[in-house]
Amino acid sequence: MKDKIIQKSAQLNYKYGIKNVTMDQIAKELGISKKTIYRYFANKNDLVRQTVDYIFDQIQTRIDQICMMKLNPYEELFRVKDLIKENINKSETSSHFQLKKYYPDIAQNLENRKFNSIMECLDHNLKKGVKSGYYKSDLDKDFVKRMYYSNTLNLMNPELFPPELFDRHQTMDLFLKMFLTGISTKKGRKKLKELTGK
Repeated sequence: MKDKIIQKSAQLNYKYGIKNVTMDQIAKELGISKKTIYRYFANKNDLVRQTVDYIFDQIQTRIDQICMMKLNPYEELFRVKDLIKENINKSETSSHFQLKKYYPDIAQNLENRKFNSIMECLDHNLKKGVKSGYYKSDLDKDFVKRMYYSNTLNLMNPELFPPELFDRHQTMDLFLKMFLTGISTKKGRKKLKELTGK
């Protein structure tokens, strides 16, 4: 039952936004009493925290699976990008910014986990790219990883990239291609062109 509550909470949060989902709504959707929810969660804050952890863990598991597929470094990052796009498509509201506004402690913990995950994923990817001769061997890996992370955060900022002017998916595609072109060798740029057709 606890897992069902978390899964329903995640589904409703994607659809309506974290702030707008109530315990009553979750109970009604599951056909249970609100009292049943409070048997497993101390309050809404506790449910939000566990829901956010659940969503993060689901995405992290899929990223780990991609990294184990022995793809070339470009294909690996394209798959991760597509996974993030898929996650964005589920959300009809700005859940990320609602989380920061109404649950800052949970949002900060999530950002810390995301940062560590992305650093680990990129470290793996950069080593693979350098070893294969696709990425430049003299890269300052720590700088490159942090530049990637900070820029992906900026792409999600509606003040910098208003959704009415910038399609979020197109900006992700453009940024990733620009990022990969910048760190690639001649051999890598040729491979990148083969994969993207551009």
